[in-house]
Amino acid sequence: MAEVKEEYSPSAGWYELPEDTREEILALLPLDCLCRSRSVCKEWNALFSSTKFITTRWAEAAPNKKPWLFLCKVNSQMGDCSMDSFAYCFFTRIWKTGISLSFLSEGDKKVKYRAYYSGSAQGLFLVDIPDGRYTVCNPLTPAFLKLPPMSSIKILLTKGIVAWNVGNQETYKVVAVGLSRGSDVTIVEIYDSSEKSWRIAGHLPENLDHFGLSRGIVFCDAFFYCTTLHRAAGMGVLGFSIREATSIFTPLPEFANGYTMWPKLLTCGSRILLAGGVGQKRSSSLYTLKKIIEVILWEFQKDSNSSCWKEIARMPPSLCEVFQRNSYFDSFECVGVGDCMCFTSGRCMDVAVYNLSEETWTWLPTPIGIDRGYGHPRVMAFKPRPDMKVG
Repeated sequence: MAEVKEEYSPSAGWYELPEDTREEILALLPLDCLCRSRSVCKEWNALFSSTKFITTRWAEAAPNKKPWLFLCKVNSQMGDCSMDSFAYCFFTRIWKTGISLSFLSEGDKKVKYRAYYSGSAQGLFLVDIPDGRYTVCNPLTPAFLKLPPMSSIKILLTKGIVAWNVGNQETYKVVAVGLSRGSDVTIVEIYDSSEKSWRIAGHLPENLDHFGLSRGIVFCDAFFYCTTLHRAAGMGVLGFSIREATSIFTPLPEFANGYTMWPKLLTCGSRILLAGGVGQKRSSSLYTLKKIIEVILWEFQKDSNSSCWKEIARMPPSLCEVFQRNSYFDSFECVGVGDCMCFTSGRCMDVAVYNLSEETWTWLPTPIGIDRGYGHPRVMAFKPRPDMKVG
């Protein structure tokens, strides 16, 4: 009698493992593998789409605990545009590619190559696309939502996106600052994803000028912060409470005569930080591109009675020399990623990092394939969240 051999299934051993063990193994998958693995079977697709799996198993795996540094660069030469985008994982110390906005409008090169990243929060990007509509998207899903037109702002000055919790539900707010339609009052208008509409949240003090607002806003503890010009106190940082519509103004640190600063705000956790690209004033013309000769870091100190800036570090001369060769004031970029402050500028394309907890400076490896020619980089923190919904 012929021996009957039992057919072996490659997945038999996998399903003999306890469910918790299987989830722990799958949680170690890199992000690109995780997204591709959704197509393996219905069970994996359901698991990887599960908020519980993403926010517990996968988010707690060592490679995914810390946000990534996202770097994008629009290259424009001879009328042609293209966009390079890279994401750096501080745990694996590897640059990743493949985060693209091409899904926003299939076949439309204007969207693919001319979309502008305005901010990020908990896995979502706020994007400007050529049709004039502001769009929130999750590049890992991919999913997107075109926001309705703002109700009251006539001229937009700056905007940003922040994650928000309503009960146990994770939502987001898009904050816009601009001039109102009926007058020249500077108002704050907020889109709430849980309400799916815009509302006026308040207005900025009348003694503030618009200068500096275009440099963007950062968020910390239900406040947004931006640089602006106080007509009496000079350049400083405005903090605006999203909940209470109150504000606080703190002047920028002072410099010796003959020097000026290009200020950039950023946050690392609950710490509000200021990076200043310092250059020498030139009065020979109204508009002069100034070289950065020094980079100084401050931390915002606030109590119930006052606020001020405390210097915490300076970029070493060896790193600053690279910035001097490649950068101008208007191309200086920085962002907080976890406990790291990341800097790039001009055509440098290299990223300098200051670790706040270790008080050390390092260079990140240069992304392979990035174009060092025309165009300036833009840097943001990106928290991979395949489960984060856009609406």
